[in-house]
Amino acid sequence: MMRFDFDGRVEEKGGQQFVSGRGPYGDAWSRIYRPEPHGFASSPIAGGKGFVLPRPGAPDFALVIGGEHPGKRPVLENGGAAIYDAFGNIQKFVAAGIVVDVAGRTITTTAGGWVLNGPATINGDLQVNGSINATGAITDSDGNDGA
Repeated sequence: MMRFDFDGRVEEKGGQQFVSGRGPYGDAWSRIYRPEPHGFASSPIAGGKGFVLPRPGAPDFALVIGGEHPGKRPVLENGGAAIYDAFGNIQKFVAAGIVVDVAGRTITTTAGGWVLNGPATINGDLQVNGSINATGAITDSDGNDGA
């Protein structure tokens, strides 16, 4: 097993992924199979790191595992997990709950409730079974003063 540096070339074919990059001694690898676990798919970017497993006696066959980019990987508390992309979007599963961050707008879900940060739009009916508390203005945009 050797370190593998992804060069950003990714080919998807027949439900399988093939990647290219370089090994620790400048060895070039092209179109190497990269399996992923069921229910998860990702596309590694240039600069990502993984491991290449060359097959002894068959230099044309190898397997790449991993594919994390050191500059994109989030820092998590012990026991935490995350799904993230190269663009800064992330879903974090942490002790306090789940945090979804898309372009700096977050939704935090905990056992105590939900918090939405950023503008929010609801398309469709909204039913509230309980109180509504507002610290800002409530605007009635159809002009009938709430009727």
